Amino acid sequence: MAMMYRERASKSLSAMGNPVRIEIAFLIGMQGRLNAGQIAEHFKISRPAISSHLRVLREAQILIAEKTGKEIYYSLDRKSIEDTLNVILDMVRKSANQSCTQRGEKA
Repeated sequence: MAMMYRERASKSLSAMGNPVRIEIAFLIGMQGRLNAGQIAEHFKISRPAISSHLRVLREAQILIAEKTGKEIYYSLDRKSIEDTLNVILDMVRKSANQSCTQRGEKA
């Protein structure tokens, strides 16, 4: 189970390692729910490139894609993002506790 969360965290962090994908996530986070065309309006890259970034973000469980009619709308997968960040925070906290214990300090 812990390995699954580490793999998800790794995939999420890798996906967010691209500046365009970070901007897409922030844009969707601020705007709410957008389709690929609405997202593409904010960038100077091709629509196929935007689609490729959206696919990576979906596969990393950062975005949710919902089809409404002929359009696909993207929103943040807040639960998945929160879970991933909690795994990372837990790791940081455990690491901090171990460092303090090894130095004889109280955490």
